[in-house]
Amino acid sequence: MEEILQYYREGMKCFAEGSLDKALSYLKIAATEGIDRPEVNDVIALTLIYKGDFEEAYRIFLDSSKKFNGEISQRYLSSIDELNGCIEKHNLAIDLIKRNKYDEALEHLLFIRNTGFRTINDDMLICFLYCTKKEYKNCKEILEEIQSINKEEVFYYKMKSYLDKKSYSRLKLYVASIAAIIIFSTVIMWRPSNNNYKAEEKGISVKQVAAANNNDIKTISNNNLTSSNNSDSNYKILANLANDIMKEDLYDFAINNKDLDVSKLDDKGKKLYNQLEASYKSKAEVYFYKNGSDLYKNGNYKKAYEYLLIANDNLKGDYLDEHIIFYLAKSAKASGNGGVQYYRQYVNRYPQGCYREEALYDLAILSYQNNDKKEAEKYASIISEEYSSSMYNNNRIRSILQ
Repeated sequence: MEEILQYYREGMKCFAEGSLDKALSYLKIAATEGIDRPEVNDVIALTLIYKGDFEEAYRIFLDSSKKFNGEISQRYLSSIDELNGCIEKHNLAIDLIKRNKYDEALEHLLFIRNTGFRTINDDMLICFLYCTKKEYKNCKEILEEIQSINKEEVFYYKMKSYLDKKSYSRLKLYVASIAAIIIFSTVIMWRPSNNNYKAEEKGISVKQVAAANNNDIKTISNNNLTSSNNSDSNYKILANLANDIMKEDLYDFAINNKDLDVSKLDDKGKKLYNQLEASYKSKAEVYFYKNGSDLYKNGNYKKAYEYLLIANDNLKGDYLDEHIIFYLAKSAKASGNGGVQYYRQYVNRYPQGCYREEALYDLAILSYQNNDKKEAEKYASIISEEYSSSMYNNNRIRSILQ
């Protein structure tokens, strides 16, 4: 329980400091592991609303309302009609953007913003629209608010780069592309029959709740519920792993995963880790092959080797295996990490492989450079006999066979 309380503390602290992604990861784990507190539910739900996941947010509000009858959950449940009206305006704004009616779209998005039902998607679009209208001051103000709400928001840094470089010609294309993917669905579920809140009180910002719930961090920490840094560290790593999976940052997952001692987790922690690991493994082969091969083609051989090495650890026995092993060998050779073992693996495993000639050639050259003349002659002979008309049967191969 001590470790889970640390999750709670870290999550609330991150939320108050404006690190929404980390807060969501920590608090989801805390809630899963048994921390059932109204402020945890409120923070998770409000963060999900800001990210546009209304259905899940309202399911949490509904559950929290039944358990705690809290003000925030009741407030949002009583305002579903208002939220759905905002969703309709959002989708109308998307349609207007696609038709280049930016002024009308901006009017609808600003209306939504003024109700208090803010989402990152709406804030992003408002930034784009201000920029296309060359209202750069307004754009920067919205952008700074985005960063103050969530310091981890990638859009902030990308858009700031656009503004700094004055790359406005690309913005209209980006507006059209982003508008196509953020259509919201309305929320349909039970809501309280007695609406005790005024309309202007229904909208509540993420920052307001962060400030209100910051006191709960002090309350928890003063309840003598402390744990050692050593016992907490594995749960912090687990939270980071959850955050990595949520953001689909598989490279960070692979790195952080090396520091986790699964044996130090309780049963629920182990169960969660197994779920995260399964999600990672289902995507790792394709992710690391694609990025690794791109890095290789762009001449970043050292990083390509690192990525393809991870891809090789996650082979699934499918068509990608051949390409992964070959490019791992190539990147190892190009980055000064040898490559002989991977070339051998490729040649032995794929006697009819599409890269066989090149693999044999590189293997012969590397073996010769390593003063393994017997191995070099072995692979050079295969090229000479089986691929006599190949470009790889050249003077270097003939010199090895002399």
